[in-house]
Amino acid sequence: MNKKLLALVLVLAVPAFAGAAQYGKMTLDSKIESMKKAGVGPVIYPHDKHELLFKCNECHPKVFKEKRGLNDMSMKMNMDGKFCGSENCHNSPNAFPLYICTNCHTNVGVKK
Repeated sequence: MNKKLLALVLVLAVPAFAGAAQYGKMTLDSKIESMKKAGVGPVIYPHDKHELLFKCNECHPKVFKEKRGLNDMSMKMNMDGKFCGSENCHNSPNAFPLYICTNCHTNVGVKK
């Protein structure tokens, strides 16, 4: 393969791979006062790990709206089968159950 063709292939391939895990870890803390009352900290959501396991359209927009801040998620809603608690997520045999707080929340048991 000549150098120009190789360079073109790399230029076209790198953005495709770079976009594969574009969101990394996300801190979910819009309900921080409620979380503090419950003795838990913010959720550190590993979007990057979920991107490796699922296609975007499996969750967006069926379970989550695609724009950050529009979902207004709460633990009650999760427990009622919405968002992370939907039937294909943490309310299924496919993933750990929602009641294992330390898998998602930071500072579990710390009241401030």
